[in-house]
Amino acid sequence: VKAQAVAARTYAIGSLGSREALGFDVFATEQDQVYAGLAGEDPVAARAVRETAGEILVYDGVPIRAYYHSTCGGRTAAIEEVWPRAPLPYLRSVSDAVPGAPERFYCESSNRFRWSVRWSGAALREVLGRTLVEVAGAPAGAIRQIRSVELVRRTPSGRVAELRVETDAGAYTVRGDSVRRLLRPEAGRLLNSSLLFDVEAEREGDAVVGLVVRGGGWGHGVGMCQMGAIGRARAGQSYREILRAYYPGTQLRRIY
Repeated sequence: VKAQAVAARTYAIGSLGSREALGFDVFATEQDQVYAGLAGEDPVAARAVRETAGEILVYDGVPIRAYYHSTCGGRTAAIEEVWPRAPLPYLRSVSDAVPGAPERFYCESSNRFRWSVRWSGAALREVLGRTLVEVAGAPAGAIRQIRSVELVRRTPSGRVAELRVETDAGAYTVRGDSVRRLLRPEAGRLLNSSLLFDVEAEREGDAVVGLVVRGGGWGHGVGMCQMGAIGRARAGQSYREILRAYYPGTQLRRIY
C-alpha cells in the first residue's frame, strides 16, 4: 500500500498543470486516477499516505510518469509497446517471476492472471461491427461477415503488436493496447489486457463462426503491477524495493 501511495502521489505531482485550461490537473476516473472522495477512503491507505508523506519517484531529478495497472500476467510492458509514445528508461519491460522459481510469478494470485473469452459468430459480428468503426475507421454498417482474426505480430513482452481482422468490407490492422477496445467481451467493458497467448478462430467456409482468445493480466501492463506489488510485499520486500523493481533507475525523493 505504501508503494501504491508513492506511485499515486508521483503521478499527481507529475500531472500538475497538465490540464490547466480545464481548471484542474487530473480526472478522478481511470483516465487518470480513480478517486471516490472521502467516503471511499480507507484507514490502511491513509496510514500509508502519512508514512510516506512527501515521497515521490524521480528520474534525473524530474517526477516520473508513474503508470500502474492491476495485473501484468508475468511481465510488465515497455511504454512504447502499448501506446504510440517514446521509450522511457524507467518504463521498460520487467519480469514478475519469483527468483529461483521461473514458473511462479508475484502476481499469480490475481483472478485475471490467466483468462479466456469466447464470442459466437453473431456476437463477434455485433462487437466488431461497432468497434472496427471506432478503432480502425471502418465504414459504419458495412460489415456483414468476419473472415479472419489473426495475431500478426507480438511485442517483446508478448503483447499484441498487430492484430489483423479481415471482413467482407475490407481488412483492418489494430495495434497495441487498442486491441482491448476492439475485442470487447461486452459493451462498456474492455478486453482484460493485450497479453494474448492464443487467438483461435472457428471457421465454417469463409466465415468465422466463433472466436476464443486466451490471455493473461488485467490493464495496460505499463509500470507497477499492483497484484505483483502485493505478492512482493508478502514475500518480504519493502515498498522501496517494490518501486525499484517496477520503475528501474528511479530514485525516491522527499519533496515536502
